Amino acid sequence: MKIVKQPYMKNKISTAFILLIALSITACSIHKVDIQQGNIVSKEMMSQLTIGMTQEEIKTLMGQPLITDPFRRDRWDYIHSFKSGKSNAPRTQYRITLFFEGDQLARIESEIPPEGLPER
Repeated sequence: MKIVKQPYMKNKISTAFILLIALSITACSIHKVDIQQGNIVSKEMMSQLTIGMTQEEIKTLMGQPLITDPFRRDRWDYIHSFKSGKSNAPRTQYRITLFFEGDQLARIESEIPPEGLPER
């Protein structure tokens, strides 16, 4: 028995090969995502933060701190880091450290970048 190749089969294989090449080329494009880590603290939150607030009031306002040192329970650290995937801008980071005496906020230290905190 003799097998006869049909001309349209060769055309389908060529088309499938071209589609495979096109898909593999488009799959090679690099997509970088924004990397955001930690607590987002806005200008609005910082403006509401006052000396004498209790730890529960602060948790309600700002959320759970990123770092609570088991050896220094009187210190909470809110840290945020952001690296844009769309630009080559350097990573930005800010830190807000709260110190307590007992259950009440006694002191605030912050390291905020020149561009400031986000609006919301």
